[in-house]
Amino acid sequence: MEVNSKTVDKAEETTAESKGSGKSTRFENIKNIIADKLHNVADVIGEKAADMDGQSGAAQCGKQASEWLDHSAEYIRQFDCKQADADVREYVRQSPGRSLLIAGTVGLIIGAIFRRR
Repeated sequence: MEVNSKTVDKAEETTAESKGSGKSTRFENIKNIIADKLHNVADVIGEKAADMDGQSGAAQCGKQASEWLDHSAEYIRQFDCKQADADVREYVRQSPGRSLLIAGTVGLIIGAIFRRR
C-alpha cells in the first residue's frame, strides 16, 4: 500500500498549524485575562473616585488613573505581537548602529540593577 506524499505533507502542515494556533490562542487568552484585570481595576478605582468629593485632588487623580488603566486594557487587547516583531526587525535593519547602542545601554542598566541586589 503506497502513501501519497501530498497527503503526508498536508498532515504535517495541519499539525504544525494546530501547534502554532495553540500558542497564539494561549497568548490571546493571556492578553484577554490581563486586559480584563486592568479593566476591573479601572472600574474599582473609578467607583472609589466617584464616591469621593468630585473636586478633590484624590478624586481627580483616581479618575485619571482609571482612564489610563482602561486605555491600557484596550491597548493590550489590540496589541499584535507579530506586527510589533516586524516593526522592530525593520527598525533594526534601517538603523543597526542605533539599535546596538540602545541594546547596549539597556544591557548596562539591567546589569547595574542586578549587580546591586
